[in-house]
Amino acid sequence: MNSEQPTNAQASPLPRVQLSLTLMLLLMVVFAVISAGLFYASQVPVLRQELSMLVTGKSEDAGEDVGRVAHRAFIMFTFSSPLLVACIVSIAVNVLKRFDRAPS
Repeated sequence: MNSEQPTNAQASPLPRVQLSLTLMLLLMVVFAVISAGLFYASQVPVLRQELSMLVTGKSEDAGEDVGRVAHRAFIMFTFSSPLLVACIVSIAVNVLKRFDRAPS
């Protein structure tokens, strides 16, 4: 057996998982958007009524009828927020790349 080949005892350990500052900031933005969506969802009367029915089994009176405007706005927010987050991250990355370029 060749002594230059590493054995199982000499094999290097698995690399440690590291999070960069950029990834942490991106995760913070994603979780902030999700939190904003959940907060807005809690303001929609139809969703509150459904959650009440799910948790307690009783339907509370939906005294406020906003014509489902809040419900439509929540659905549009839910569909458009991933695209908005992707656009913001893309713009931020492009701006950072411009600052990192060496001046000609």
